[in-house]
Amino acid sequence: MKKKGLFGLTVAAAVLFGGCALMQPKKMLDDPTLYDEYMTRSFDYSPAACYDATKKTFADNDVSLAKDSPETGKMVTEKYAVASFSQRDKSNRNMDNKQFIKFWITVSGDDSSCEIKVTKLKAWMNTQELSYVYPEIGGPSLWDPIFNSIKDQLEDDND
Repeated sequence: MKKKGLFGLTVAAAVLFGGCALMQPKKMLDDPTLYDEYMTRSFDYSPAACYDATKKTFADNDVSLAKDSPETGKMVTEKYAVASFSQRDKSNRNMDNKQFIKFWITVSGDDSSCEIKVTKLKAWMNTQELSYVYPEIGGPSLWDPIFNSIKDQLEDDND
């Protein structure tokens, strides 16, 4: 399967962590409803197939796993860059910014269906760890493409 480029540099990813999304509701990263509402998906495949598809999605996009435990259905990505952009500060100087993210994921289910859930997320702007995200922006630009790629992997592997 070809690389889908789901971790590309987009304007939406740039405002995911920044203050540019003034009208968007933000969610704190320690709020469990963030993960329940926005970062949980179910598929009609076994947990093993879902785990493999999730792992392959990250591998296809050059994201390494810091923890990989198929027995428990848990994985953790390494911290990786999701966006890089330049902007001007108040003194009209160029500022280079990089955004990083790290996911904790659990795959569970029974023989015929699985649930893939991000259980924790950490985000950074340059070296500063952030405490919130804008899910209305983060969904379409970051975790929806991950879940869509997992779905594609499952369909490709089971055709």
